[in-house]
Parts: sequence; C-alpha cells; structure tokens
Amino acid sequence: MNRKTALAFSVFLLLSVVAFIALRAPEKGERRGESPRPMAKIKPTDWDTLEVTRSKLTTVIHRDAGKFQVTSPVTYPADETAARAAFEAIEKLDFGDVVTDQKAKQAEFEVGDDGLRVVAKKGAAAVGELLIGKAVGAGTMVRVPGKDDIWQANGSIRFTFDKSETDWRDKSITTFTVADAEKLDITSKTGGTISLKKADKKAETKAGAAGANDEWTVVTSSVPIPKLDSTVAGGMVSALASWKTNDFGDNIKPDVSALNDPALTIAVSLKGGKKVTALIGNKKTEDEFYVKSDTSPQVFIVKKWAVEHINKRPIDFRDKSICDIDAAELTEVAVTHGAESYTIVKNGKDWKATKPAKTEVDSSKVTPIAGAFKAWKATGFADDPSSLKAAGLVKPQATIVAKSKAATCSLKIGDESKDKQSYYVQAGNAPDVFTVAKWSADRVLVKVADIKKTTVAGK
Repeated sequence: MNRKTALAFSVFLLLSVVAFIALRAPEKGERRGESPRPMAKIKPTDWDTLEVTRSKLTTVIHRDAGKFQVTSPVTYPADETAARAAFEAIEKLDFGDVVTDQKAKQAEFEVGDDGLRVVAKKGAAAVGELLIGKAVGAGTMVRVPGKDDIWQANGSIRFTFDKSETDWRDKSITTFTVADAEKLDITSKTGGTISLKKADKKAETKAGAAGANDEWTVVTSSVPIPKLDSTVAGGMVSALASWKTNDFGDNIKPDVSALNDPALTIAVSLKGGKKVTALIGNKKTEDEFYVKSDTSPQVFIVKKWAVEHINKRPIDFRDKSICDIDAAELTEVAVTHGAESYTIVKNGKDWKATKPAKTEVDSSKVTPIAGAFKAWKATGFADDPSSLKAAGLVKPQATIVAKSKAATCSLKIGDESKDKQSYYVQAGNAPDVFTVAKWSADRVLVKVADIKKTTVAGK
C-alpha cells in the first residue's frame, strides 16, 4: 500500500468513527439511560415506615404485612385509604427536570426547610427524604433537604401527604354490615328503654336494599308506641354501620365526657352473636358531642348533625305524622297568624279567599301551600313533651287547619327551638309536643300578600 492510499484509508476510518459516534449520540433534549432523580427509586421491600412532618408536627406510620399503624404521636390504627395512598405515592415517584437551583425560590415553591417533609425509612434508617411543595401545572415542586435544586415531581402529590395527625388515624367509631343487624336496644338516661327486632322479610329484596327500608317491630318499650316509625331504627343502623368521628378526644376525663354514665346507649345485635355498642355522652360545645364505642377507651368528638341520626330516645320511635292530606283532596286551609291570617277554599280547580275579605288569590301561589299537607311529619319530640307552656303552646303564635272531605288536620304552632331550626307543634288534641322543621311550617305561614294576584300597572 503506497503512502497516498494509506493516508486515504486512515481518513476514511476516522470519518467512519465520527459518523458512528454522531449516529449514536442522542438528539438535543434526548436522554440515554436512567433519567436523573433527586431521590433514588424505592421499592416496597426497601422500606416500612413513613414520617410526615407538617407544621412542625410529625406523624409516623408503619406498614407491616400490608397493614398500617400510626405509631407516633399516638399508637392508633391508621386510616387505611390515606396510608396506602401515601406509601404507593412514594414508590411511584417520578420526576421531570430541575426547575431552579436558586435558594430565593424555595419560599415561593413552598419547599423551605420548615415545609411539608416526608421521610421513607427501613426501621430507623432513612432511605429517602423530600420536601413537598406547591402544585404547579401537572406537577409538584420538591426538594431534597440540604440541596438547592428544586425538582418537579410528576403529578399532584401534595394532597396525599398534606394531612394533620388526626387525618392519618382511622376515624371509625362503629363498623359493621347493615344486613347483619338483627336487634336494636336503646337505653336513655332520662327517657326509658326500647328494644326492637328486625321483622322477617316476606320476600327477598334486591342486594343493598337493607337499611332504612327494613321493617322493625317493638319487642319492649318503657313508653307507649301506638304506631312505630320504622324508618328511625333503619336510619340508626345505617348510620352506625359506618359511623366516623370528626376529631379525637384524647385524654378526656370521664367526668368531662360523662361516658362512664352515658346519656344514651345504643346496642346493635348482629348475626353470629356479635354486638356493637355506641355511647353518647356530654356535649363538648353546642355543636359537638363526646361519644365512644364500648370496646375501646378512645373518646371521639362528633358533630351534632352526625349524632342526630343516632341520638334517639324511645319516644322518638313513635310515628311523627302530623297531617296527611293530598293536595288534590284538599278543600280548605285556614291560618290564624295575626295580621297574616287567611282562609282559602277550593272552588272547582281554583282557590278563593274568604279571609281577608275581597282578597283575590293567585291559585298558582297556593300550589306549594296545598302540597305541604301530604305525608307531613315532625322531626322529633320536645325534650319535655309534657310542658306546653315551655313550648309556647298555651298561647300559640299561629294555628293551621287543613280540611278535605274525609279528614281534618289541626295544628298549633308554638315557639321556635333554641337552634331556630324548628317550631314546637301540637297536633289536634294529642298531648305530644312535636318539633317540626321551621321551613316546612313556613310554607303555610305565608304573608297574605304572597298569595294575592299581582296587579300589572296599566291594566
């Protein structure tokens, strides 16, 4: 090979190498191999403990054989859904690029040293740690403590970890399957006792139909139950089957909660001989109660609206119907209510006013009034059902009389309840004092002007 040929061959080899390298090199913006990460990928077998520090308070959750337990600041079963989601979020962490390495941006992206911090551990050894910042677009800003680089984690993951200590705890008070309930026993500290059992079903119902629609019968009762409101027992069972707390009453003494001598005890007997018992104690505030189950010393704090589904005295199982006249059968409505008193009567398909005199009624405005009397039920009974004076029924503020050809409803409207949500009402000559939702009575206690025909100017 002469000198020129050798030189040409050498140049060819060099160009071939350069071309090969160029073809193998990634295009601009393309990575080869593993993408860089601020934290190594963690597999389920790599760790068993999660520490979450929020507002300088740390919660520790431990996983063992697929079960989750809060181990600090208290030892308590973890909320299964919240804990599982957090562990899976750590294992599925995926990252984009570095957004910035400027320290001044840490506060803006909420990844400062006092921010939301998560630590994955195997025993006592940390295997990964991140500060979780604000969500930006489809990602979440994160930073490894001690480093300045702020990364974007893919997905909105902050809400998965941004929880208070109580949010990590299982908030279940009582849990069971509704269809398994067979018997209900209620003991009121001041209102006697009642025992009910679920009636035998005449036919199989569709799956999931159990609960509020089940039929119940009275076994024993310390108060007369002339007619049972079966929906009360069904509603209580449905509520107790998945009853959850709003907050925990840790270290609450018995003399404060009164759960050592509860105002109400509710026991649900289940198939197989099991029993679930709930206790209702004192009010914490006007809007909250102390409650617990009989199987744990843990005291819970539950909102009034959640307790109302369960806090039923024996008298509350009575049927609470106060009127049942269909709008199509209604012939007359007479309301005595001071200056807003009125009487309307059915005339064919229209309504006419006999009081006040010379009042021309708009029949379309009477429609909601006429519809108020069908299956009208009270919400409950007064705390002291024997005191008409306390309920303002000795001299009622209003009376309502509704008539059809076959029936008459006569209602006395007393004072408002303390929470301004109900009226005290007496139906006919019965001694019971009901609580009736204010909105339902106000449909009838309208102003006379509200049922008059509107006069159009110029006509």
